[in-house]
Amino acid sequence: MLRSLYLCLFVIVLTCTIGFAQDNEKDEVNWQQVSDNNFIDSDGVVGTEDMYGFTFILKSYNKGQYEPINGREIQYTLSQYTIDCLKNRYKIGVIDSYDKFGYFVNGDYNKYAKFQPIVSGTAVDSVAKNLCRP
Repeated sequence: MLRSLYLCLFVIVLTCTIGFAQDNEKDEVNWQQVSDNNFIDSDGVVGTEDMYGFTFILKSYNKGQYEPINGREIQYTLSQYTIDCLKNRYKIGVIDSYDKFGYFVNGDYNKYAKFQPIVSGTAVDSVAKNLCRP
């Protein structure tokens, strides 16, 4: 009886451990630094179909540029950018904000985002220089 209980507990712990390890593997992102406090998900860069450009996720750590939302400090944002290589412009479609524990704080989806010129010296400029070929 005691042996069966130990075996049952062992199977439960093993199952939970395997599930936890698989979940952690899915969450791993290969962040590559592109500027002082900005990182790109290098495995998540996707070419656009309707123009010569790319879509990518940029992780930006808060260096004082983000105000608290509902009393919660913002640690970083994840933003979806689209760049148009031929016209040297970009737009932001999604911006999600997270606190220091990695919990979602706020999200903004702008389906009407307009392209604007890429500003020299920014994180988007750095990404565009690496992705877009003359």
